[in-house]
Amino acid sequence: MMMKEKKGFTLIELMVALTLGLIILSVIMTLYINTIITSSDLIKSARINYDLNSALALMVSDIKRSGYWAGAKSDLNSPNNSFTQLKVPSVSCILYAYDADANGSVDAKEYYGFKLKGTNIQVRLSGGAMDDCNASADDWQTLNVSEGNEQVVVTLLTFTTSYKCLRQRVGFVDVSYESSCAMADATFGNLISGDNLIESRAIVIALEGHVKIDAVIIKKLVGQVKIRNNPFYTKP
Repeated sequence: MMMKEKKGFTLIELMVALTLGLIILSVIMTLYINTIITSSDLIKSARINYDLNSALALMVSDIKRSGYWAGAKSDLNSPNNSFTQLKVPSVSCILYAYDADANGSVDAKEYYGFKLKGTNIQVRLSGGAMDDCNASADDWQTLNVSEGNEQVVVTLLTFTTSYKCLRQRVGFVDVSYESSCAMADATFGNLISGDNLIESRAIVIALEGHVKIDAVIIKKLVGQVKIRNNPFYTKP
């Protein structure tokens, strides 16, 4: 009886198969790693988008209330309103006030503001200074933008103001100046006693930051605030 010869894989065949297997495994691992990296970047991007958009929305919403006064009347001049002041002492700081408790008078807890300190946004909870962003009596608290490794590092926060002054004079066409009313009076000298003046104000906020653990993930935002409570008065 003849024995049937059994054949196996040669060493070369095994090496070729092993090499092909390693190549396929390497491709799969590369795709898997790239998928994880992409997913991680998407999560970081979503996080920084949410956090910086929330911070910008908070600033826009609060600054918009600047100048609110419960004691305002249609026939009352704005100089009597202690809340009309809005100052930008430095490009990264804004100070303002509004009548939060609607009692008609200003107190320390109705002075507000935002500023960039280091890589953090800070919010003023109380104070009184309108020309100094570092007054010792003012209470500034850090506005946390996420925490831990997801924390956002704020690299830019600027406030840019723009003004318009509308002059109304009996018997004349209304005139608009691209400046505050005080500047229009000092620069152009076209305001006289008895002129009715309305000053509109807008603030452009630029905000930029990156994820703390990945400086490549950057977000830039720009928002504009139109102050609702316009100063109006009759020039004495």
